[in-house]
Amino acid sequence: IGYQTRLMSILSWFFYLSLTLRNTWLNFILDRYFHYLLFYSMFLPLDCWSVSNSRNQSDGLVVSIATIGLKLQVLWIYLDAGAGKYMDPLGGWTYNADPLPALDTYARHTTAAHYLYALLRPEGLRIMTPLVVYIELLSAPVSFLGAMLNWPALTYGAIGLICSLHIGIAITLNNTTLLSLVACSAWAVFLPLKIGNTDASESAGLGSPRRKNLSSVLILTLIAGSFWFELFSEECSQSMKHIWSVLLHNRWNVFVGAEEYVTWEIAPGLLVDGSVVDIWGRTDDVNWKMPGAGAPCTSTSRPGRWRSFPYLAELDGEDGEALWSYLCGQWDRESDTASNPGRKLIKYNFFMLQADVLPNMTFSATRKRLIKSYECTPQSAIKSPDRKPSGIEEKESSGTKFQKEL
Repeated sequence: IGYQTRLMSILSWFFYLSLTLRNTWLNFILDRYFHYLLFYSMFLPLDCWSVSNSRNQSDGLVVSIATIGLKLQVLWIYLDAGAGKYMDPLGGWTYNADPLPALDTYARHTTAAHYLYALLRPEGLRIMTPLVVYIELLSAPVSFLGAMLNWPALTYGAIGLICSLHIGIAITLNNTTLLSLVACSAWAVFLPLKIGNTDASESAGLGSPRRKNLSSVLILTLIAGSFWFELFSEECSQSMKHIWSVLLHNRWNVFVGAEEYVTWEIAPGLLVDGSVVDIWGRTDDVNWKMPGAGAPCTSTSRPGRWRSFPYLAELDGEDGEALWSYLCGQWDRESDTASNPGRKLIKYNFFMLQADVLPNMTFSATRKRLIKSYECTPQSAIKSPDRKPSGIEEKESSGTKFQKEL
């Protein structure tokens, strides 16, 4: 409803940044979107429509350092994303991609994707693949051109096209709905197209010279810092351990090539009562098959930031211990092992599974790779009420069952 919009914008950016800085290793593209959008929201005239604003509202475009900066940011996002696909050395986003065009490898993760495949067939997906690249490369420049020529239909068409692309991503790839919605919201900066009255700037507090200067300094500092980080900083300065890596990282070249394989993870774990469970999927059954009901997908068990988890296996020392011990504590908490000691986790093996992407919506046989073996509770410290005093055979049987599951 827009109460104290500017203050809430500042707090939202600060708290979200604090959240992502808790573990910078788990940041991904959605966090970058939120970081930049919330940052610019602190300087945008969003409170023109606030319930706490009693002054005149405007339905026109406000020109400020913040609106210009955000538009240039949107321009950079899609130029970087499109250029990465266009310059893919393997040509995955071209019509002549071999063996499969990128769109054919990505648009197979949901039921809607299967319907799309049935409708377009492989040839249709091959034709659409290079169109994605040109939509990303041209949408922002065309939006600018429409504003310069006072041609609203051109800008509306470009925005509608890029948002249609994001909606398509949301319904054909798992765990991308929030990312697609946030990406679409960024294009609101190009609306409306006509210049508003000066009251809009005053009501937003942008008419104050001091605030204008402060906004300019902060925005230009962020832009200059991003240029330094991406072009001139040394490799050690780009480590995700540094705060400035989160603040200044400004690359958007995702989905650059065709997807050669799909991945998912499972973690068979041995409990005190001898049962074997999947602590990654948080289920009592261990299923090695590709997840998804009728629609293959990747990592349905743990979406979002959890996708970064298995790629941190090389962390050692305190970082590695904190990473892998968390799964032990999480299982024990959710299983209420204080009341159910037999559900306590003894150890687990964390596996990454892969299957090659093949034509006609098919996949190769599954292969597995052990990422980490971790012992949560030393065997000597286990006192299970479910075990008999002479339960050596039972203990051996449980271990044998665990080995068979692996």
